[in-house]
Amino acid sequence: MRVPGVLEPTGPNRSLHRAGWLDRVPSEPMTLPIDPTESARPGPEQRPNPMDANTPAEFLLTMRRYLAWAGDWSYLELEYKCGGVVSSAKFQRALEGTELPGYVFLMAFVTACVGTDEGERLRWATSWHRLRRAARAEEDARLRASLQEVQQPDSSNRPHGS
Repeated sequence: MRVPGVLEPTGPNRSLHRAGWLDRVPSEPMTLPIDPTESARPGPEQRPNPMDANTPAEFLLTMRRYLAWAGDWSYLELEYKCGGVVSSAKFQRALEGTELPGYVFLMAFVTACVGTDEGERLRWATSWHRLRRAARAEEDARLRASLQEVQQPDSSNRPHGS
């Protein structure tokens, strides 16, 4: 469905029709007077680096800092900017949670923050894959340890003298 006067960055966004504010979105770019006291958006050298994260908690903290760096969008704005791939409620749950988000969520997040910058997608995906592999290796080690514990009979239960 095409709505006249609205440019959708990554495709149709089903969520906007529920929001009710679609008709008030300006179709022409607005020019605002520049306030010299307002600080400009930090440059690319100041953007948070996902490769610095060593745990899922640090990764999520980096995501929240990256969101602030990119424009401090609301969850509804993120939903719109990613084309409705991820709902605003899911953005809220994931960014305020403690679990490493899924890959589709991550790509929607990066798209919402910086558009289709392949370099940024690669940085985030590389860091995400590294953390995901580490989490899986840790889970596999825990599973192997519990299997060994089950397979080895407890020596304290053996009768003495056997």
